[in-house]
Amino acid sequence: MSALLIDIGNTRLKWAWCTALEADPTVARPWQFDGAIAHEAPEAASDFGQTVEAWRALASAGAQVPSVWIANVAGEGAAARATALVTQAFGDAAPLEWVRTAAVFQAPLQAPLQAPFQAQYGDLINGYREPTQLGVDRWVGAIGAHRRYPDETLLLVTAGTATTLDIVSAHADAAGPHAARFEGGLILPGLALMLGSLARNTAQLPSLEGVDAAAAARVALGADNTHDAIAAGCLAAQTGAIAQTWRALAARGPVRCVVSGGARHALAGALAMPYELHDNLVLLGLHAIALQA
Repeated sequence: MSALLIDIGNTRLKWAWCTALEADPTVARPWQFDGAIAHEAPEAASDFGQTVEAWRALASAGAQVPSVWIANVAGEGAAARATALVTQAFGDAAPLEWVRTAAVFQAPLQAPLQAPFQAQYGDLINGYREPTQLGVDRWVGAIGAHRRYPDETLLLVTAGTATTLDIVSAHADAAGPHAARFEGGLILPGLALMLGSLARNTAQLPSLEGVDAAAAARVALGADNTHDAIAAGCLAAQTGAIAQTWRALAARGPVRCVVSGGARHALAGALAMPYELHDNLVLLGLHAIALQA
């Protein structure tokens, strides 16, 4: 069966279309088509129309309406827009599955009744103090990354409106051969948010329009102009947090750093440690959840 995966972030709606759900966990992009729409861009209305037409064409080519899996962190308005898009494309025929952190927990492990409840999905345990308070994007992204790298400790960097650093520790529990634990992580303002905050809140600093954060990565020690100094400073704050977290994890054993999100290329270009890029870990996690449904 085909599946439409939708990741509604704070800035954009990202989607991926799976003609058939691929069971091979080593596939990095188990979808055939994808796209994105900015929530408030001037061309958003036309992008919405083009997206609806694209979904209709994909459904017609496969002669079936897809199942639709959605993770949303952008609030009720964004959810309503996504619902309207799906309805325009398929009417009421497409089943919508709104993934929430609490909704992708399995039953507690076999244990005495007095043992604490362990919130988990498959063999990935949610180690958040209040598991239901974990953002669905971070949790679903961790599910996708753990399925792809089931026996590894992971540092997951998502560079979006916010930059999140999430830690998945392998073999952290005796629950199974591939047991892992979501340990939590860090949340920083995203790179664009940092740059924009300086522009809005400092009277004597110049406009940051046109600042090239990727070029700032090439600044060795200090920039010789204010634009580059701002960009290099914001980039150093982001990459410094990543490097510090990676070093702490690496001291415990092997760790893989995976960088995703819209600003991934800008951040990755300034990283000194080994890393790999991924388009969208949330979509990968939605795929894993849809596959097990």
